[in-house]
This record gives sequence, structure tokens and C-alpha cells, in this order.
Amino acid sequence: LAIALACDPSVIVADEPTTALDVTIQAQILDLLKHLQRERSLALMIITHDLGVVAEVADDVVVMYAGRIIEKASLRAIFEDPQHPYTMGLLSSIPEFASADGRLSSIDGIVPNLAALPAGCRFNTRCPYADDRCRTLEPPELDLGDDHMSRCWKAPFA
Repeated sequence: LAIALACDPSVIVADEPTTALDVTIQAQILDLLKHLQRERSLALMIITHDLGVVAEVADDVVVMYAGRIIEKASLRAIFEDPQHPYTMGLLSSIPEFASADGRLSSIDGIVPNLAALPAGCRFNTRCPYADDRCRTLEPPELDLGDDHMSRCWKAPFA
């Protein structure tokens, strides 16, 4: 981080900056990144699979699946009104959002081989809402308003 800052960047891209760190060190790293962002007026892009990190530092969120952006929105919209089945599945796997019986949900199936992607929506083989259109046609970016985009034929979800 110190070497990157020596170049006086306007953007920092942090790829999994807290992976494998204990929660105390993780919090310190996130605090440092937020402090540097404010102090130096930096744009900060964090790439992570950890939704706790996302909730802690993000203003806007881009969710990707199999190399494709499938949803973009504000942090609040992603957590309160997800509009893609993959995003919904990710959120339902967070312990805080677990079912009443305390069980975590999972997303059935496996991530597709990027060299042999399925036709249509890349998530269709794992999606509980998939139909024939999902299996044959790739969904376009659907503008849901308020800078919220979903790449799902079924959006908006109620």
C-alpha cells in the first residue's frame, strides 16, 4: 500500500485486501483505506467476496457472476432490494439473514466453466426462477431506476 501511495494515485484498486486476516487486523485495514480515501480524495475500488467488507466500505456495489456484471446499485439497494437471483442467494447466505431455524442457505449447483458457458443467462443452471427464455437468451441490462441495474429477465422482483 505504501508503494502504491508513493505514486500519488487518484484510484486505489484493492483486490481482497482483508482475506485471511483476523477481524482486528481486517478492521484496521478497512479503517486505513477509508481514511486514505477521505484524506487524499481517492476513488477506492474493493474487489471482494466478503459481503461484510462490502457493507463496511461501499457506497455503490457491482455484483459479478461468471465474469459478467449482473447487478449494480447503491449499497442500500443491494442489501434491501436485490434484483438478481444470484445477489439474493449471496445475501441469504449471510448468517444475519439466515432462516428462522438458523440454517444458512446455499446456491444449488456449481459455477460454470468459463470456457464453456451455458447459453442464455450465465446463472440459469443454478437459478430457481429460470425458464426457457433464460436458458436461450442472454438478458440485457435492465434499468430499474435510481441507478439500479439488473441483468435478469424476471426483474423487477416484488
